[in-house]
Amino acid sequence: MNISQIQSFVALAETGSFTEAAEQLYLSQSAISHALAALERELGVTLIERNRKGVIALSEAGERILPHARAFLSQVSAIEQEAKAAQGHYSGKLRLGSIHSFVAPDLLAPLLSHFQARYPEVEVTLFEGAIHEIGEWMESNLIDLSFMILPAPDYTTRPIFGDELFVVLPQEHPLQECDTLRLDDLLDHGLVVERGHCTLRLMEQLGIISHAKKPKIRYKAHDSATILAMVREGLGFTFMPKSMLPKQTDGLIVRALEPRFPLQIGLGVKSWQQASPNARLFIEAAQQWANQTSA
Repeated sequence: MNISQIQSFVALAETGSFTEAAEQLYLSQSAISHALAALERELGVTLIERNRKGVIALSEAGERILPHARAFLSQVSAIEQEAKAAQGHYSGKLRLGSIHSFVAPDLLAPLLSHFQARYPEVEVTLFEGAIHEIGEWMESNLIDLSFMILPAPDYTTRPIFGDELFVVLPQEHPLQECDTLRLDDLLDHGLVVERGHCTLRLMEQLGIISHAKKPKIRYKAHDSATILAMVREGLGFTFMPKSMLPKQTDGLIVRALEPRFPLQIGLGVKSWQQASPNARLFIEAAQQWANQTSA
């Protein structure tokens, strides 16, 4: 078995297409097919299953082998990065996870720009998802590091910036006169929440709410812009970090929770010793950027 065969298998698993896998690796579809066939012969198992329409899916053995294949490629990449770093040269790839409902684009974009200016030859690929997806991607080695809500005891983390969770109500809401809101005040009011339930999962994790005592979900939406539009229309209320709130809050009423709900957002890796040089560079650059912007 060789690196090209492992790369072909992982690319097929992640793209679900021989065409896209070939484009990703700058190879022909025939080369991808031959690499996969050679790997399956050597291992003695089928990794990718195909139907007559060309749709592919991982076999049961492929599902189990995929995390190990990704980890192997991560280590190969780390070796290359360490060798280049020893020569004072930084390049290669970095796969960054971000929680779409907690890391605001207005924070993420300047940070990525800061990193690119310092390390222009490092290619960053962004993976955005819900909290539970981030955990799955970290465990399966799909990403190298990720933004996380701290504390995250299963990972080695560095704090980057602070935030706070607020309640967002529509105008003319029965609770509009309250300066702050307790969770008990909200239990009988419909909640508009992101599909991944990131906020509720976090609040349950921190013991703020329980399965038996939490607001009733009325609607689910994919992104914060849609959620805020639904709140403006009076379809419910939502929880949202301060950094995710729009600059113009016309049609909305924003209130703090009582007790207050501060958030600490950081970057995490499985372990500092096993993290790739590019992952460590990104964390260090992010801390520098955060210090500069808060000064």
